[in-house]
Amino acid sequence: MNNITNEDNMQMMARYEDNHFDLAIVDPPYGIDADENAYKNGINCKANGFKDHKKGNWDNATPSKEYFIELQRVSKNQIIWGG
Repeated sequence: MNNITNEDNMQMMARYEDNHFDLAIVDPPYGIDADENAYKNGINCKANGFKDHKKGNWDNATPSKEYFIELQRVSKNQIIWGG
């Protein structure tokens, strides 16, 4: 059975034993202030066909070293998406 959750990844991963997942595909924040830069540059989501959203701080910092250690612990293989 597959479940989708909306929660802190560190709290979610703590509930699982080592190597629980065959594969983890993640897209962590990159620490590039993408949301802030979009607002500074006047990017209008609705005008570009995207759903408008409230400004947040979802991309202000990169995940900690502990995040990646925990990700490796709970999964047999990892794909870290992004650039």
